[in-house]
Amino acid sequence: MSTKDAEPRFVVEKHGRCSFYVFDKTTGLSRYPSFTHRGAQKTADRKNAEHTAGGTR
Repeated sequence: MSTKDAEPRFVVEKHGRCSFYVFDKTTGLSRYPSFTHRGAQKTADRKNAEHTAGGTR
């Protein structure tokens, strides 16, 4: 299995009615709060892209 087929490192977690966080599976931390699932998913996608590209932004 290549790294492209691996599970994403950053996923969206729901923490209430209108509270979403991006969860980092490696560190076990929930960060980047958002009021919408869409906003949190955009952040998770961006962080996953940075992680696969080797960036540390």
